[in-house]
Amino acid sequence: ITINGTHYDANNLPKFFNKKKGKNIFSHINKDIEIDLDSVITPQSKKLKKFKLIGKIENGKFIKISSKGDFGNNNFLDISMKNDQKNKKKYLEIYSDLPQPLLTQYSFFNGLTGGKLLYSSIIDSNISNSKLKIENFKVINAPGMIKLLSLADLGGLADLVEGEGLSFDLMEINMENNNQFLKLNEILAIGPSISVLMEGYQ
Repeated sequence: ITINGTHYDANNLPKFFNKKKGKNIFSHINKDIEIDLDSVITPQSKKLKKFKLIGKIENGKFIKISSKGDFGNNNFLDISMKNDQKNKKKYLEIYSDLPQPLLTQYSFFNGLTGGKLLYSSIIDSNISNSKLKIENFKVINAPGMIKLLSLADLGGLADLVEGEGLSFDLMEINMENNNQFLKLNEILAIGPSISVLMEGYQ
């Protein structure tokens, strides 16, 4: 399968991937695939240029992906997926110099600016174990309680006075997903004015 284009609007792709899974109408497709797009409009009106993808589809699902896109100003998006037939597992990795276009569907990340994103996942049948890591970012319009806690530290006070949001050096989220239940084993965020440790489920 070869897909070539000069312009593609990908604003609705996150909604498509996050909707409840039904019958896979592509379940009989077993093909190699190549995608070459000159310009892709992503959420938050970010433009991804020179997007190229080479992959393999079996039973309507990707089992192999190698792709790259350019956000400009030396910011890139890389996606790779490898298939371990022996262990019947897939390994997905996503790196982005601009995390925001990939996180717009998740209200938990509202207000996040800057940073670099690395997502890795081990997919075994319908179960996945994943880690999301974001480095050197800020949260603008943080909830009132976090703003209040940040005032206990002069660094947090400086952040708020500047109006640029709360600074964080690192956030890591470890999670398990079995299509019916999302377990957040640990959410850890570390910054100069506040650190957060949470766990939960959806």
